[in-house]
Amino acid sequence: MFQPLMLIGPALVCLAYAAGLTRRHPTGWSYAVALWVSVTAMASIALDWSRLTAGQTAPIMMAVTNVIAATSAWDSVGWLREHPHIAPHRYYLWWSLFWGAVLGIAGAQNLGLAWLTVEFSTLTSGALIIEMGDRHSLEAAWKYILITSVGLILGLIGIVFLYASLKYQGSGWATLNYSNLHAHYQHIAPIVRTIATIFIVCGFGTKAGLVPFHTWLPDTHSQAPSPVSGLLSGVLLGLALFTAAHVVAAVPVAPGNWISGPDLFTGFGVLSVAVGALALFVQRDIKRLLAYSSIEQVGLISVALGINSQAALFAAMLQFTLHAVIKSSLFYGAGHLTIRYQTRRLRNITGLMARYPAYAAAWAVGMLALAGLPPLGLAYSEWLILRQLWQHHAYLTITVVATALTLTFAALAYHLIRMLWQDVETAPQELVQIGGEAL
Repeated sequence: MFQPLMLIGPALVCLAYAAGLTRRHPTGWSYAVALWVSVTAMASIALDWSRLTAGQTAPIMMAVTNVIAATSAWDSVGWLREHPHIAPHRYYLWWSLFWGAVLGIAGAQNLGLAWLTVEFSTLTSGALIIEMGDRHSLEAAWKYILITSVGLILGLIGIVFLYASLKYQGSGWATLNYSNLHAHYQHIAPIVRTIATIFIVCGFGTKAGLVPFHTWLPDTHSQAPSPVSGLLSGVLLGLALFTAAHVVAAVPVAPGNWISGPDLFTGFGVLSVAVGALALFVQRDIKRLLAYSSIEQVGLISVALGINSQAALFAAMLQFTLHAVIKSSLFYGAGHLTIRYQTRRLRNITGLMARYPAYAAAWAVGMLALAGLPPLGLAYSEWLILRQLWQHHAYLTITVVATALTLTFAALAYHLIRMLWQDVETAPQELVQIGGEAL
């Protein structure tokens, strides 16, 4: 009963848009939305406290979603001031719908509903990218919507296989409840379960940004509004991946079969961790750097889900939570840095310690946390994942993941040192003004 009530938060923002409040009082409304989202986040945590302390995944994901949405709303206040060409009333309409979509994904206990809300999140976040108002954002939004929608069509095919196998129940929409799927999965032929698992993991894996389905992600993050990138990267990617994990847990494939859900999670996860880590070294755009880091981090969550144990699930949830907080904060910071330096190019965002010492300190803490430096949060969750791999004798996987984590630390430390202390490289003739930001 409580989870659907959370949609009241986004619904009231949409009603305010319909009433014209966002158009008449844009500045005051920005603060009002931020305050309202914060109240909603605190209410969700307070009212679901018993399930949160019990470690249930759905309320944890709901709480993380609301908290990151609150930080996104507060960051939107300053970001809109820095981008006067963005219409606040339209921005908050799409932003509230996007917030409602990710809440729907976090609280969905039905596979069909989860698919609909994931697809809806694509449309609403795509509209927010288009709001940037230039051809680069339009191209990124089109690529994002097209690729992720094709992936979700694959997921829909897998869902149809599962529904058709249990259609005899005559339960309609409730057939796709995770509890119903798990109670009757043995009535689904093993080959159908296997094929459906492949389609669903690949489909939702596209939305999660797993390699090789990740091609939309760097372009999307580089063009999206920074408050949206925080919510998109910090929350939505992980929610899409956990949706696939719900299906794999509800409709398990026998370990002796030729391929299973954990096998897919491990394979795509290892590939994502490796590609994401290597790509960090050659990035020139500050937001694309964070985007490839998201690919690497989502890959780590996927590897943990592939271990298929309760301890590994805890590690995956911890990784999701810590990554949401750290990555969203870095995206917010990156958005403000691009305004101060009038560029997104890393080689021009230098001398940070001398120019903006407060920003430099906050940025350094965030980057080192993302790199996995102890005792910062991700160091603990990554250690738990490595420990689980060792205990399950996945020696090849642990070798690749540990090497990738080392490379990630080296790449992020390299970029951080350059940003903090390297002298500014002046290349004003190369700056191109696009949508209020320079490339």
